[in-house]
Amino acid sequence: MDKKKQNHIKNIKELNKIVSDIITANSNDTEMEAGQKLFVYSIQQDIDEELRALAENIAMLMIQKEGRELHLEFMDEDLKKTSHDLYTAKHDPLTGLANRGLFYEILDAEFAVSREKGKKLALILLDLDKFKPVNDTYGHDAGDALLSQVALRIKDVTGDYGIAARLGGDEFVVLLTDLQNEKDAYTIAQRVLLSLKKPYQLDSATVFIDSSIGISFLEKTTQGPRFLVKNADLAMYEAKKTGRGRYVVHIKKQ
Repeated sequence: MDKKKQNHIKNIKELNKIVSDIITANSNDTEMEAGQKLFVYSIQQDIDEELRALAENIAMLMIQKEGRELHLEFMDEDLKKTSHDLYTAKHDPLTGLANRGLFYEILDAEFAVSREKGKKLALILLDLDKFKPVNDTYGHDAGDALLSQVALRIKDVTGDYGIAARLGGDEFVVLLTDLQNEKDAYTIAQRVLLSLKKPYQLDSATVFIDSSIGISFLEKTTQGPRFLVKNADLAMYEAKKTGRGRYVVHIKKQ
């Protein structure tokens, strides 16, 4: 066998080894190392043009593969960032509950479905009593810690029964969908009241607060979703006027 043919066979084996290393690479570092060997191979003077072209094609495939993987990685990062941005835009940063904007989106949708299908719908609106003295006495950090604990208690009580949101300040709301009867709403409201009465352990002190709750129900005469909130708000202020620490149900005027 002449020297030229021997050299050609040697070059083929060398290229096969490099390709095998690329295929079996189990990390970016080993793949990069194999890619560098492929580059060095492709610029050797003693390989024929057919093998050189094959090596260059393999290198191009590697570049395309890296490009696709990088593109997919960027897409994954973009999707994660978009998902995070959407969550942040629709949730209260302090409590993690739905914010006012998201709540009204849900309310509009649930109101339409409940009215169309004749399902029961209730709205519980609550405002904290004695929250301002805590904020003024112990500071805003303590007030924020208290609001976070309140949100957790509301969420624990409502569970799968409803959608809880923070409308702002110390005002929270729970939308109860597909109720079996109105008593279910009263039961949940009472459980919320009892849960919020329990002591709160803050860094600076143990504090006690109360809450006033207004409840409204979807009725045939309810003009729109905002009237559910308005009616619950009227009932909540009635609860405050009549002693706080209780719930009042909005009664439609005859």
